[in-house]
Amino acid sequence: GLLGLAFHPKFKENGEFFVYYTTKKEPHLSVISRFKTNADHTQGDAASEQILMTIKQPFWNHNGGTLEFGKDGYLYIALGDGGKRDDPLQAAQDLTSLLGKVLRIDIDNRSPGLPYAIPGDNPFVKEPGARPEIYARGFRNPWRISFDRKTGELWCADVGQDMWEEISFVKKGG
Repeated sequence: GLLGLAFHPKFKENGEFFVYYTTKKEPHLSVISRFKTNADHTQGDAASEQILMTIKQPFWNHNGGTLEFGKDGYLYIALGDGGKRDDPLQAAQDLTSLLGKVLRIDIDNRSPGLPYAIPGDNPFVKEPGARPEIYARGFRNPWRISFDRKTGELWCADVGQDMWEEISFVKKGG
């Protein structure tokens, strides 16, 4: 199903938008894709899909879901920890996994072998073995992220377990 949608900051000029969805083509697979619209930007073109990344989910739930562009022009992606209670795979703290993270990518450029670029100031770029897309970690199921219009700070609504839900201030490297 559809989990997230974000329009390129220059949508009026380029007609690009980004979608985060789960697919039935393969069980437990999440997809982040770029799409284009027709010439007058009134209808999306399904045939224009460019898959930016696929993320294998170990379980059916805790996929996260929001895509947002920051004032820096980068795409932020909120991913859940992959499911089940108590994060049994401890994915949210594992820097080799994209699960349980907020990612940040540059969709207007490319790094070698990728359909996007890694911002050079992402916090784990130089940490051996860490996924360079990671901006922040430790999330269970971040179903919404949003930038404060005045301050530019990033906030996250993270699904809790049992009695508590969580709203987190998302800090680079946090």
